[in-house]
Amino acid sequence: MSEKKEIWVSKFGGTSLANAQQILKVKEIIFADSRRKIVVVSAPGKEHKDDIKITDLLINSHNLIEQKKPFDETFALIKSRILKIAETLKINQVKIEKELDFIYERLPRQKSSDYAASRGEYLNALMIAEAFGAKFVDAADILFLTKNRTIDSKSYSKIKNALNECDELTIIPGFYGTGEDGSIVTFSRGGSDVSAAVVAKAIEADLYENWTDVSGIYIADPRIATNSRPIEQITYREIRELATLGASVLHQDAINPVKEANINLNVKNTNDPQADGTLITKSRDYSKEKIVGVSGKKPYRRFSLEKYLIAEEPTILDQVKEILNKRGLQIDLKLLSFDTLTMYVYGEIDDNLCRELEKYLLDIFKLDSVEISNEVVLLGIVGEGLHQEKEFIDKLNEVLKDKFSIVTTKFPIKTLLEVELENYTEVLNKIVDIIIA
Repeated sequence: MSEKKEIWVSKFGGTSLANAQQILKVKEIIFADSRRKIVVVSAPGKEHKDDIKITDLLINSHNLIEQKKPFDETFALIKSRILKIAETLKINQVKIEKELDFIYERLPRQKSSDYAASRGEYLNALMIAEAFGAKFVDAADILFLTKNRTIDSKSYSKIKNALNECDELTIIPGFYGTGEDGSIVTFSRGGSDVSAAVVAKAIEADLYENWTDVSGIYIADPRIATNSRPIEQITYREIRELATLGASVLHQDAINPVKEANINLNVKNTNDPQADGTLITKSRDYSKEKIVGVSGKKPYRRFSLEKYLIAEEPTILDQVKEILNKRGLQIDLKLLSFDTLTMYVYGEIDDNLCRELEKYLLDIFKLDSVEISNEVVLLGIVGEGLHQEKEFIDKLNEVLKDKFSIVTTKFPIKTLLEVELENYTEVLNKIVDIIIA
């Protein structure tokens, strides 16, 4: 028997495929390693800051149709940009123009925006397959979604059968599949990550590469933390914790398929392919890097409700949740003791609403007191070896003194801090400096 060849699934995001020049960079990356056999692509992203994504133009076209307004001008922008890519890549423009005309004719007959939203990925995959001399496999033929827009388990066998031994380079559009009624259905935005993860699991890939415009996942948001650097290795559990704290990493539904299949995920930079990026694994040796990152989510208000034996009145929490939900607010964290219920409420709450809520909650629940804080950030410090860093909080106290307060250390690999919004940047930078010291 011949030895099984390694197969990698490589997903490229919209910024990596924004124009023909970027696509040619991707071609060099793909052909630099024969293990890159399955490529999942997004629609072309923004070419520059003020540009509009192809997907957004397509959705705008659908919205204009819904409003019974002309969409020719918007669709002309889509057509112009797609044909420009086709021309530069020297591929069959007549074929692509026919596809565009077909989409133009079909758009007015679609009830939902899913078909429109998916056509950027579809067109890009068609062009890339021809430019690379690769096989095109339509996601609609292999990816099936339930009515809740989750993956139907039959997708795995369909993908495996379609890709067989993966002997030839194959291009698959991400972001969409076929719904229960046979129509095109999309994931939420960023769903190409999910498409690639499902494909990787189905074919038992040896690696899932996620190519973007940054060199991996950073210790903290580099736009705020000036000394932040990419994380070399992180576990799936750690990355989920960072994501819950607002870190912009991968689509949340892209983690589980590769985690279940124990497939490593490498986040890489299309514009700097030699950089190692960040490797995401099931486990890691954390003896050297006990803490991997820190992320903050804002804006929160801390609600502190005091009442004798409030812990014995469980219905209060449900009623408060309902009151806040009606105002578009959500409780992200709750801490309950005998006489105190503390909640971190996420959303925009101005001072007038604070005063209104304080009075209302005080009266309706006959509380002893209610206090709603100024706007704060919940900062989470994450690491598999965090429990071994006994001196870390002491270092923070020494450097930052009264700039933060500990919310809870009860989570296995996460410690939560509360930081006043005005101190957020300073505290985040200091934490990063301590982590990399």
